[in-house]
Amino acid sequence: MELTVLGAGTAVPSPRRSPAGYLLRVGDDALLLDVGPGTVGRLAAAGVSHRRLRRVFVSHLHSDHVLDVVTLLQASNATPGWTREEPLELYGCRGLAALVGRLTEAFEGLAPEGFPLRVVELGAERRDLGGGVTIETALTAHTPGSLAFRVEAEGRVVVYSGDAVESEALARLARGADVFVCECSFPRGWRTADHVTADAAGRMARRAAARRLVLSHLYPPAQEADVAGQARQEYEGEVLVAVDGTGVAL
Repeated sequence: MELTVLGAGTAVPSPRRSPAGYLLRVGDDALLLDVGPGTVGRLAAAGVSHRRLRRVFVSHLHSDHVLDVVTLLQASNATPGWTREEPLELYGCRGLAALVGRLTEAFEGLAPEGFPLRVVELGAERRDLGGGVTIETALTAHTPGSLAFRVEAEGRVVVYSGDAVESEALARLARGADVFVCECSFPRGWRTADHVTADAAGRMARRAAARRLVLSHLYPPAQEADVAGQARQEYEGEVLVAVDGTGVAL
């Protein structure tokens, strides 16, 4: 597997950190975790066409994590010289199906033309997706239905927190992960009730015994602080601070 960070930031504009998007290559397959604004374009810049996408995972319904579903659906209908026939599967939190329905009503040209669109809403569960890929999900308490994803394939494990709060459920989901991509919205000491700080990310990585911690989803205060150093005070493994284009081979 190979992970590429397509968007390491938030809704707040930043030169090196765009809204959330993560590409996970599994053999010849390409999985997309979150689709914030501009993700489909950055996917192309990473060398992966939207034509290859079969499965997309949505952690929650805030615009910086889901807005480029619009672009993906339109591109699936309107790419000259290509007609999508293969199903497109969207896996995500409760409410995703209703949102997709509203988007296809609001924007002309989004309703699938000639291909099946399958929307699967998840809670805390585990699923075999076939092809040697399994996913496990946990609720993160960022919003009532927000999800974190654990992807297992090729003997490797990648965990993506989405937006979250520090919790035992998330640490358990990240157990033994080769890569734990954890949101790091704010530095140590920042008062927040619905996000993860750098020290909290480190504590969860330590409890999970994750091999590598990737800090992402950085608001400006986190970008201006030594969040890697703050995480390392809690966790002895490798720590990376993501920017757009950060790649991790497993």
